[in-house]
Amino acid sequence: MNITERQSAILMAIIKEFMEDVEEVGSLSLVEKYNLGVSSATIRNEMVKLMQLGLLEKSHVSSGRYPTDQALRLYVSQMLDRSSVNPMLSIEIRQGIFRDRFSRDIVIKSILQILSKETGSVVFLILDEDMRYYGLANLLSFEEFQEIEKLKSIVEILEDDVFLRNITEKYSSSGVSLLIGQESGVGTLNECAIAFTKIPFWGKQNSYAGIIGSKRMDYCKVISALREVKNSLETSMSGWR
Repeated sequence: MNITERQSAILMAIIKEFMEDVEEVGSLSLVEKYNLGVSSATIRNEMVKLMQLGLLEKSHVSSGRYPTDQALRLYVSQMLDRSSVNPMLSIEIRQGIFRDRFSRDIVIKSILQILSKETGSVVFLILDEDMRYYGLANLLSFEEFQEIEKLKSIVEILEDDVFLRNITEKYSSSGVSLLIGQESGVGTLNECAIAFTKIPFWGKQNSYAGIIGSKRMDYCKVISALREVKNSLETSMSGWR
């Protein structure tokens, strides 16, 4: 998608604000916080154009805007191109998995705890017919999940024996798969993002490690952490057989 440099700067500023606070973003706050070099009227005009491109939307109760799933997808691709893996994160994941590699149950616990701590989201593991999850309390740090009905919908998905298996099998790729908001096709996940990757695990045929969290999750950290778990498991597999 072709957008101007100014539109890109405005869009990235709106996304940055959205990542910090779920509230819609107005032109005046952008003028006050960012050196965009244009007036609030110009920003409003550019917001209209970005809405027409499907990158921004608004509710009926506010003059502000918030990014669409398409905008967040664009943001993720740009951030991943610029980012590098935190070496301390890589070391912690590798050491945790390697240290416990001879016990499946301990490895499972280690993966769940490390990913939950590093991503601030809910972690799930699918190991053929077995499924585990951990870190549900992390969602309470996001304002959008403090409503009991929204939190309940996530719990119901995690406790569903079929749903996540279907999602992972349908959207699995060679690397880390990412579904943002409506991309999952499930209305109750409109404010969520799901990231997952297929992993080797003691000969299990359909094993996945994944993250469920807010659309405002730290995508770079989530994707990097999942990649590192996958790579570390592949490296350590020979020690488990």
